[in-house]
Amino acid sequence: METIQTEFLIIGAGYAGIGAATQLQMAGKNFLVVEARDRIGGRVWSKTLPNNTTIDLGAQWIGPDQKLMWEQALKHRVKTFDTYDEGKNILYYNKKMTYYKGTIPKIDPFSLISLGLSLDKINKWCKKIPLDKPWEAPDAKKLDAITVQNWMNQHIRFPKARFLFKVGVETVFACPPSEISMLQALFYAHSGEDFEKLISIQNGAQQTRFEKGSQHLLQCMAQPFQDKILLDNPVNAIEQSEKGVKVYTKKSIITANKVIITVPPALVEKISFLQSLPANRVQLQQRIPMGSAMKSFAVYKKPFWREKGFSGQVVSDLNPVQVTFDCSPADASCGIILSFIEAENERFMITLSEEKRKELVLQRLSQYFGKEALEPDYYLDKSWAEETWSGGCYAGNPTPGTLTSFGEYLRTPCGNIHWAGTETAMKGNGYMEGALESGYRAAKEVLSN
Repeated sequence: METIQTEFLIIGAGYAGIGAATQLQMAGKNFLVVEARDRIGGRVWSKTLPNNTTIDLGAQWIGPDQKLMWEQALKHRVKTFDTYDEGKNILYYNKKMTYYKGTIPKIDPFSLISLGLSLDKINKWCKKIPLDKPWEAPDAKKLDAITVQNWMNQHIRFPKARFLFKVGVETVFACPPSEISMLQALFYAHSGEDFEKLISIQNGAQQTRFEKGSQHLLQCMAQPFQDKILLDNPVNAIEQSEKGVKVYTKKSIITANKVIITVPPALVEKISFLQSLPANRVQLQQRIPMGSAMKSFAVYKKPFWREKGFSGQVVSDLNPVQVTFDCSPADASCGIILSFIEAENERFMITLSEEKRKELVLQRLSQYFGKEALEPDYYLDKSWAEETWSGGCYAGNPTPGTLTSFGEYLRTPCGNIHWAGTETAMKGNGYMEGALESGYRAAKEVLSN
């Protein structure tokens, strides 16, 4: 087995790993990036369809406040376009279809007031959560001990308002509200500015897309150091001493002064540490499971729903397709409806064959947009829970009690091992923005030591 020596080693070639590598490259340092997959990107993966249209199987949007992503997009002159957001949105609830524009559906006054007050409370409340140390927030222990579901049951009285809030939570976190602590939800909302921005298109997290897919920008960033990225090379074990770190991979043994690990905390468990990590770090990793998310794409000759005056956006109480977006290319050369299937719906769908999944999705789309939806040119879906090197999407979600008990170990180095990845970010946590931020931070740490 080949032995390689380098100054710095980065594990993982997603936005966090490539972000860290850009900083080490600018500093003129000797480094390598090892990646388990046969591609860069991690939870970012752009795919070209037979009609030459690019879709994003993983992360795809950036919002106006995500400054680091915009800096890179402008630097590399990567073309972007705004998500289609014209026409009527659909709310399908209790066997009734209604139409609306904007983020919040038109519902009865009492439910609307209840939902509005809840969103307003969350948006104001989240600003009190410190981004660097959410576990030191006022009432942190109390907030970390209850789930979002507990809070909803107590504070959102009207069923329709509770349903819409639940769909919003599952769309953002890809897990049921019963599995995430209120403290984590508030921190996450603050990390993305506020909860309303996380669920919005205009001036929100779903505002802008990349013409060639979000992986294209990452490829542009990695171009200057392509020869330093070792693909199809998963890490099996790490041995640490005061002098540095020895990393055993599928193809080589790499020695380095410092290592930056960018994989999700839950995936760190796949690596054998010959000198055990601190117990509290291990306990942390065991308490951040990945979200459950599937994206399904129905591709048509044209976006026929636009001709009917629809935006392509749906919020529905019909399983398994509760949220959809118009995911057509910028030139509308074809029409694409993206369905998000999350939390318990995703866990159900992965037990089915692709043909059965297709049948269920298209059936729902036909209920929303008409019989034309039954006959796409292509259909494909992607479950990230089935990805060996992801284990789920969009990000890891700390369970109740985790942040206050173990949160301080998220970014704390373990000797010569440093931590990055979107789960460790203070701004844009869970997004490509957060991954970049974390990579920059980790690179600064290793350069300053």
